[in-house]
Amino acid sequence: MQNAGTRNTAKDWVRLAAKLGVLLTEPKVRAAIADRLKDRVDDVTETVASKYEDAIDRLESAAAALRGRNHWPSRATGFLLGVGVGAGLGMLLAPASGSETRQAVRDRAVDMKNKVVESAASATGKIRRSVSKMPSTGTQG
Repeated sequence: MQNAGTRNTAKDWVRLAAKLGVLLTEPKVRAAIADRLKDRVDDVTETVASKYEDAIDRLESAAAALRGRNHWPSRATGFLLGVGVGAGLGMLLAPASGSETRQAVRDRAVDMKNKVVESAASATGKIRRSVSKMPSTGTQG
């Protein structure tokens, strides 16, 4: 009697395997299964990456707090550096010809240089005016 039950179970497994084999040969079914698996893997990957980044940020903040350090200036510098690199790459990868892009980069660099020179001259003038307006210390020599 047990033999008959074992044979039926084996036949059931073989039938199930054959049905799955036929089902998985259908391209639409395979594509649907692959899409669902990919979506699930992407969701899990995003969740794990997000939690990992949060944990790293917390650990870095805790370590900085224990050392009494504030990383605000370095983060601001990193941000500004990233903006600069992004702007530079954006200009270099723009849909303009190479000569037009190079000329635009040169023009912007010259504009930035002029602004820096003007700012430095203005700051120098302000410092000179404030120094000249300072009261004397009473000693002349």
